[in-house]
Amino acid sequence: MNKRTPRSWLNTLFLLGTLALALICVPWKLATQGLRWSEVVVLLTMYTATGLAITVGYHRLFSHRAFQAAWPVRLAVLLLGAAAFQNSALAWCSDHRHHHRFVDDPGRDPYPVKRGFWYAHWLWVMEGGDRPFDGVADLLRDPLLRWQRRYHFWIGGVVAALPVLVVGWATGNLVGQLVMGLLLRIVLTHHSTFLINSAAHWFGSQPYTDANSARDNALLAPFTFGEGYHNFHHMWQWDYRNGPHWYQWDPAKWLIAAGAWVGLTRGLRRVPATEMQRARVAMEAKRLAARLARALPADALQARTALEAAHARLDAALTAFQGCLDAWRVKKAGWHQKGQAKAEAWRGARAEWKAQRARYRQDLREAWIAWRRARLVARQAAA
Repeated sequence: MNKRTPRSWLNTLFLLGTLALALICVPWKLATQGLRWSEVVVLLTMYTATGLAITVGYHRLFSHRAFQAAWPVRLAVLLLGAAAFQNSALAWCSDHRHHHRFVDDPGRDPYPVKRGFWYAHWLWVMEGGDRPFDGVADLLRDPLLRWQRRYHFWIGGVVAALPVLVVGWATGNLVGQLVMGLLLRIVLTHHSTFLINSAAHWFGSQPYTDANSARDNALLAPFTFGEGYHNFHHMWQWDYRNGPHWYQWDPAKWLIAAGAWVGLTRGLRRVPATEMQRARVAMEAKRLAARLARALPADALQARTALEAAHARLDAALTAFQGCLDAWRVKKAGWHQKGQAKAEAWRGARAEWKAQRARYRQDLREAWIAWRRARLVARQAAA
């Protein structure tokens, strides 16, 4: 007989209760009182502030150590993150690190999508029992995180209620603010975060890896402050970006980068562009090989051989080009450490590196051309 998973009645009542009240109170409020600009301002401000606190703070800063932040930033994300009512940062990070470590494992992943869309979305939160609380020894050394762990519910209550009460009393619209700025905001914050656990493992593309269920989905990015590019994130979880390209909507990465300009953040970690290209090409080669396996042997053999050779050449060229860049970065750091280096020696070393980089770049350009030709042949053979 299977042992039933215990239920957390507090979590269940809170999640279902806030959703039910929002479904009743929001239509009633709009029908009887309409919508005021002050309500929209408080709703969007708190939704954005708490959502960014989860994305920037709980997720990228604390869970993945993708960058470092000054104590005012850490304090701000802990205060606003508590107002999202998604547990303490320490508990959140423990669950999330287990998710990455055991992704898709129904027995050890806290919210595996293999147990169903709705389980990954929010049913897992309603389960009780003792989930493993470990893997956060580094975070336990931070006194701010320990303080928030002890008082996160009270902190969240104060931070969530304060703007609603102040604006509500100032405008004589306390009920409207409670419905829109507090109740509806909590529901929206919950389910936008939950979409990453469910929809980002269910719908979308896998341009970098198919080793797990994570998917890139640009439609989720606006609702989750840039967290929609989940396939990239599961491949390089330590990168401070979620949408690595400049055109991908990721306000969290822009906020973190802006913090670096004013000295509030530092040590921003990012994967080299060549590594991203290698992963993309490897996935494309894998899919083309699968299509060729279904084609006629006579048509596929030559195409498969050319594809494998072109892939190997391009992969080696990307690796060599990145090695050239890394070697110069190390040499440049060495020159800076020496202080006043001889100008002539510096110019000579730089000229030599530029010539070497040009050779690697030409090899890489030729490898891309060979890859595109082999890819075209493979597609024609697989058609």
